[in-house]
Amino acid sequence: MAKLEINEAVVHIPEGVCKVTELIERNISGVGTRKYYVLLPVYDRGAKIYVPADLETPKLRPLIDESDVLSLIDALPSAESVWEENDKKRQEYFSKILSRCDHREMICLLSTLRGKAIEKKKLGKKFHSSDERILRETQRLLYGEFGFVLGISPKEVPDFIAERLGMPA
Repeated sequence: MAKLEINEAVVHIPEGVCKVTELIERNISGVGTRKYYVLLPVYDRGAKIYVPADLETPKLRPLIDESDVLSLIDALPSAESVWEENDKKRQEYFSKILSRCDHREMICLLSTLRGKAIEKKKLGKKFHSSDERILRETQRLLYGEFGFVLGISPKEVPDFIAERLGMPA
């Protein structure tokens, strides 16, 4: 990622949307003096993240813009299923999707997991706890970024999506 600006919003994986608050220098024994960006997660005010300013890191990326958010939402109904029947393989695959934080993959993951949760509920069965955890994490990351970009709370994103797609929330 290029040089960051103070007050710029970025996505830090796995924290989500963060604001760059300052650029500081720290002297770390054995390493020397190094510059760090200080990031504050937008939705977790108690956390602080220090990111070396001189390294390219896949853990930081710019926010997507509003037109990309709307395109991703519009793609939800036709999102490809990423379901894997084997529990262990499924959890490994889903965790990799989350770590890459690729929006298209995450939309497929969100659609797949929401569909499976509804399917299990209709059958009177429990949704697997690890699938539920992955669904919550996917929603946290996507809804956080979507909400920030759209200027709404992450809690309002599911209703926004439902309204945009003409579906019940």
